[in-house]
Amino acid sequence: MLTKENGFTLPFHWKFPDAGKYAFTFISLLIVLLAVYSNSFQGDWHFDDFANIVENPNIQIKSLSWSEIYHSFSGIYQDRLLRPFSYLSFALNYYCGGMNVFGFHVVNFIIHYLAAVFLFLFIHNTLKLPLLREKYSLIAYPVALLATFFWALHPVHVTSITYIVQRMSSMAGLFYIMSMYFYLKARTTVKTGSSICFFSACAAAGLAAMLTKENAAMLPVSILLFDLFLIQGTTKDNLIRFGKFLILPLLLIVILGLVYTGGFSNILNGYAGRDFTVTQRLLTEPRVILFYLSLLFYPIGSRLTFLYDIEVSRSLFQPWTTLPALFLILIIIGLAFYIARKRPLVAFCIIFYFINHLIEGSLIPLELIYEHRNYVPSMLLFVPVAEFVIFAIHYFSYKKMIQFVVTFSVIIIIFGLGDITYRRNAIVSSEFLLWLDNTEKSPALSRPYANLGIYYLERGLKEKGVPILQKGLSLNNFGNSSARAMQYHNAGIFLFQEGNYDLALSYFEEAHKTLSDYIPVSIYMAKIRLLKSEISEAQHLIDPFIQKHPHHSELNEIYCLILLKKNNLKNAELRAKNFLKNNISSTFPIPVLAESARVRGNYRVSILYWQLYRNSFPIDPYVNLALIDLYSELNHEKELDEELAKLFCLKKTLSLNSYINELSRNQNLLVYVPNAKKIQRIVNTRNIINQ
Repeated sequence: MLTKENGFTLPFHWKFPDAGKYAFTFISLLIVLLAVYSNSFQGDWHFDDFANIVENPNIQIKSLSWSEIYHSFSGIYQDRLLRPFSYLSFALNYYCGGMNVFGFHVVNFIIHYLAAVFLFLFIHNTLKLPLLREKYSLIAYPVALLATFFWALHPVHVTSITYIVQRMSSMAGLFYIMSMYFYLKARTTVKTGSSICFFSACAAAGLAAMLTKENAAMLPVSILLFDLFLIQGTTKDNLIRFGKFLILPLLLIVILGLVYTGGFSNILNGYAGRDFTVTQRLLTEPRVILFYLSLLFYPIGSRLTFLYDIEVSRSLFQPWTTLPALFLILIIIGLAFYIARKRPLVAFCIIFYFINHLIEGSLIPLELIYEHRNYVPSMLLFVPVAEFVIFAIHYFSYKKMIQFVVTFSVIIIIFGLGDITYRRNAIVSSEFLLWLDNTEKSPALSRPYANLGIYYLERGLKEKGVPILQKGLSLNNFGNSSARAMQYHNAGIFLFQEGNYDLALSYFEEAHKTLSDYIPVSIYMAKIRLLKSEISEAQHLIDPFIQKHPHHSELNEIYCLILLKKNNLKNAELRAKNFLKNNISSTFPIPVLAESARVRGNYRVSILYWQLYRNSFPIDPYVNLALIDLYSELNHEKELDEELAKLFCLKKTLSLNSYINELSRNQNLLVYVPNAKKIQRIVNTRNIINQ
């Protein structure tokens, strides 16, 4: 009842301790993160964004039907489920806002913010566990707050947030820390019903993490270690029991990993395209992981870049830092276990960092180094740092000046992290600045030069782009054969557009040696064969793909063109109609059907198809010329005069011959080839355009 006596207050009683502290944390986190990421929301697409999102038709869903959603689960390869939750999130982004980059950036930011919120909740509640309560209960809030700010503002995470496709890392991180938080709540909740709910939420979040990115497979190990170090305690009996429990999840991870990758032999086969062997990768990764640590604790802008040039370890002694790096990691891990009884929190945070680098730092044939791999491993790394800072502030409480200096230093560090992150966002948000920055910081790598060169060429800056692209190719330091082949493909596209078809073909053939299954390479090669009137050779290039990918738009488009050029009108029509039936919004089959009807002499049907095509492309010059041709054949004088008037507008100041010759330059790549003499004769007859 609402009465005067109870002040008309609602009869709800909230039992939420420290509500003010939580509110301050969540609001201040949001404000600060918005400030440092405010310059990233219009950032460009980069690198793997194109293959995974921009050029990936599987995530470009038009409805929320199960068939389209399930189709998105298989990523770009469509041969198995591949990070289904990641690709589903991209699909939902596309469904809501198309390729508007702003929407993708907003979702990435929200994911990072929520990950920071759950990280704070996890740390804050962890510090109140019975094993830690006596030492940390009074400082749980400031330690959790400071550690969360250090992690959330860190510039090393920029590529996990601003580089759109690396939502895979940040979203996996969100589900990962959510699962650990729910496990903590389940283990500390007295009520059975609540405990079951939290365990269920833990399992659901854990599964979501693994379906987002494979490195989340270490979650069960992290949870077991968390339980051992911070809930049970590292007694002898607990260690023995833990060892027995640990065997099962580790075995399960190995089995699932082998099944997912296709077996150990398939893993080794993955090194065929790498510039390093499996042994060299295993020897190099300790140095990489220590380099990550140096970035996390010394993240100045001059040390941060997108692609790092790291020397591969050829043996334990080459370079000489290989063996010391391996020993140092073993010493750190050994020290963590040694102090586990007295300093379980510090020990767990150290082990958590290394255990979560295990998958991406193992024998799986991945690139050697990427910043985004630190997103999950670094989540608890700043807890001991925050603990030390709070201890120092408390220790010098009797010396106000020293306490002020320590506090002010922490504030400066937080502002410094925010400033570096903001500046780093400005670079990562821009395609041009990203690769320019990378060429300056990794001058021996090929890919930054190649990508910067392509950037210039795409904007018509040939005099700048060609030398830079050539430098990237000449360095021949791509890291893997696929990246090398992709740059030859990109260079081939530029040469094709320039009309240098022979050299373009040699580049595409070089790319095809490695990227034999990459459809665009074969399509460009087929186009060049068509231009050379080598129609059978063009068909030979496309035949294997058209059988494997019967619904691929560009494949069907060029295949229909090949059939037309071979005068195989029946099969061209059949393929065009079948594709149009399954892809009602597609447009390329319509000109194919129109031209086939024209060649057969069925002018009325051809006109209907061209008119249908014009609905999508109202000022297409080929539609205009084709209809002039057709209306002339049928003596439709009124319609012909209208089209001739449109021709006058379309050709502007060009002479008719120049206009048509320009449109007919690459005749073998055109569905309809205008007949200049015939169009000229029609114009002269109608006396519409004076030459």
